[in-house]
Amino acid sequence: MYTFKINQLINTLQQLLEAKPMGLSEYELLKQLKSAQQPLFVSANLSDALSLFRSHFVLFHALYLLRDSLRSAGHLDLDISPLHICLLPTSKHSNTHAQMLNLRDPLRDYYLDLDNLMGTDRTAVEQLLNNSLASLKPSAQVSDALAELGIEQPLHTLSTEALRSHYRQLVSRHHPDRGGCTERLQRINQAMDIVRTHQALS
Repeated sequence: MYTFKINQLINTLQQLLEAKPMGLSEYELLKQLKSAQQPLFVSANLSDALSLFRSHFVLFHALYLLRDSLRSAGHLDLDISPLHICLLPTSKHSNTHAQMLNLRDPLRDYYLDLDNLMGTDRTAVEQLLNNSLASLKPSAQVSDALAELGIEQPLHTLSTEALRSHYRQLVSRHHPDRGGCTERLQRINQAMDIVRTHQALS
């Protein structure tokens, strides 16, 4: 039954992402899945840390399975990060799909192991959150990310709306569907993850 629900989720995710070629954030995807009464997200409470973790894990589990499937087919790839999840054409400069599947990816390994879902209780979730916050590296990492995004002003002077607007312009300019570079878009997404995380914590 669980395998059927995951396969159903994978199909739904591909449809949602195909309908949004510029991509969606994890939160937007979760809201759409919950709103659509997707079986694995009907009872999700996104304001509760443990429920949010479980929803996040199931979503990323399905996303990595979808990415594996897309890469095996050889026509599409999937960019996966909490702030931006987007279907991409397979890069002309990337490895073959077989090589890509064989590359060691610790995050993929983590999310495809369901023991990590079953073995994580509320205390463990709180510990994960604390460790994540403690491991953040401030200024140098943020400065590099801002440089990647072409932003010269200090992070604390940027409004959330201004940052979002600048990010959308970059994504639009560098999206492969508009003649941009897949690798460049991935660097932009990684930089944006860093900047928005630090902005939210400041």
